[in-house]
Amino acid sequence: MKFPFLQRRRAGLAVLAAACSLAAGGALAAFPDKPVRIVVPYSAGGGTDTIARHLAERLRPRLGQTVVVENKVGANGIIGTDFVAKSPPDGHTYVLVVNSHLINPLVTKNMPYDTFKDLVGVTMVAMSPMVFVTRADLPAASPREFAELVRKDTAGKYSYGSSESMTRLIGAMYVKSQQLDMVHIPYKGGAPLMTDVASGVTTVGITSVLTAKQLINGGRLRAFALTGNKRSTVLPGVMTMTEAGLKDFEEVYATYSLYAPAATPRAALERMQKEVAAVIESPEMREILGQQAAIGVANSVTDFNAQVKRDHEFLARLAREANLQPE
Repeated sequence: MKFPFLQRRRAGLAVLAAACSLAAGGALAAFPDKPVRIVVPYSAGGGTDTIARHLAERLRPRLGQTVVVENKVGANGIIGTDFVAKSPPDGHTYVLVVNSHLINPLVTKNMPYDTFKDLVGVTMVAMSPMVFVTRADLPAASPREFAELVRKDTAGKYSYGSSESMTRLIGAMYVKSQQLDMVHIPYKGGAPLMTDVASGVTTVGITSVLTAKQLINGGRLRAFALTGNKRSTVLPGVMTMTEAGLKDFEEVYATYSLYAPAATPRAALERMQKEVAAVIESPEMREILGQQAAIGVANSVTDFNAQVKRDHEFLARLAREANLQPE
């Protein structure tokens, strides 16, 4: 997954146009004029929830309104996202999703909304590598060592857990590449998945560094590999899947992106993107994200919606190659 916009420039003209549009927009002139809601369609305590709450806290003074984070959990993020897709498109309701949002229509038979027609992108807030973890005492410290461990044990007792479609895809890619006999176990969020991996209920968990970091640092989880094209400064001793000789993982990241109902006025989208960018570019937020191995993005509305199309094509190819089927 390519991210050319990481070396972005400030979109001064776009911001000016948005300001003019807001000033002339009648009902939008006072936007926002009521509390703003950010729906997180995953469990509390996970990476998306953590970023949403840091973002909301810093958006409040910039927007001049209360910014509330609500967890609406279920169905790989579909329940909460459907709620937002069907909310009034007045610029006051958003959903913060990981890139499983783009995989859901590939692996779900009866989607209650159209991913590309019923929602519009605002911005990608941040991105981070994904991490493979096991319980701390499992005798495997690399993707190759873990694969050998599974192959030697004929009892078939190994499993990998995911909290949404993106981590399901990454786990399936690894299992298929190594031809491992492992059972997939779905979870409703990264936090409960990490708890079960730490206790040995599930053998391997795939999640963001942000979600797993506390248990890794506390000695309850062992990280044995990262996605992405380079090691993380947060987990410098953990190799990448590419270093282990596995292909396609160098372009795989967890992305945290903000969407709104499709008919939301462009001026509202531009205002929200502008304020999110200001928060993300602040030294305080950069440090918070950096401690979690995440990088702030905050690309423009136009750039982000173009990126969505490219990312969907890339993820669709990986899903086909991993033989993911609709359920």
